[in-house]
Parts: sequence; C-alpha cells; structure tokens
Amino acid sequence: MIRETFPETTHSAPRGAAPVGRLSELPALELAAIVFHRAWCEGGPVRALIARDLARVLPPAEVFEGVETFDALMRTLLGAQRRTIMRHGLDCPCFCGDESAFAQMIAAAARRDRDDAMLFAATLVTGPAAFRLVAIAEDMGQAFLRLARVAGPAANHPGGGATRH
Repeated sequence: MIRETFPETTHSAPRGAAPVGRLSELPALELAAIVFHRAWCEGGPVRALIARDLARVLPPAEVFEGVETFDALMRTLLGAQRRTIMRHGLDCPCFCGDESAFAQMIAAAARRDRDDAMLFAATLVTGPAAFRLVAIAEDMGQAFLRLARVAGPAANHPGGGATRH
C-alpha cells in the first residue's frame, strides 16, 4: 500500500501555514507584498515600515493614501477570509502557502492580470470579497511595481528557470 511508504506524522501545520519557499527566492514585488502583510498583521510601530517603504516610491502627497489603501486591502482580506489566514513571523526567512497566494495575487493585480489575481484571491477569501480584494490590489499595484524597481533587477529575477527543485 502506498500509505505505508510515508512516515507517520504527529503534528501538521494549520492549513496554509506550511513553509513553501524562502523569501530569498522571491522577486522583489512578491517579497514586498509578504513583508507588508507581516508588518500590517504585527501591528503597532512595525506598521510604520509600510509608510516608510511607500515614502521611498510615492510622492509625499500619495503616501497616506497608499497606506490607507493597503489597510483597506488587509481589512478586506481578513474580514472575508475563508479560514484563518496564516503567516510567518516578520523575521522568518521562509514563507507559507497563504503568504504565497497573497503575494501572487498582488503581483497578478499589479500586472493587470485580473483572471490570475482572482484565482489567488478566491483561495483566500469568499467569492464576493474576491472581486473587491482584487480591485484594491490593482489600486496598490503601481506602488508595488515601484518598490520592485527600487530593489533592482537582481531582486526581480531569481535565476534558475521554472523548475526550482
């Protein structure tokens, strides 16, 4: 029987929390999305990192609006979640499935690929909220694209082609 070839496990990570990659493998846009997600969830003074990073790429008059838009994105995400959205700690070098889906949704929305963005959003939130989540992500798209450009080309194109392992 096939099951006999797998080791018994006594503990499994909550759905969406298992590590799926390392932050160092990500392009800059997806990395920024995960770091923003973690900082927002951490709360308190750590959320100031979001405004600091947006101030690097947005005109001063648009920083507050960018912070407010990301806040709306996160409130929509967490207010309509299908199940608890998992994340790793701010300093954790790996990322989980939920963080990956969030980052891929942001990247697709930034590229104006609404179909892909909707597919990723639908794994995280209920159906009606997915439309709103993607619309907000599209509004944030230019800021994330600018953050990726500031990070430079090496951070945007990890080598190795499509096969990672």
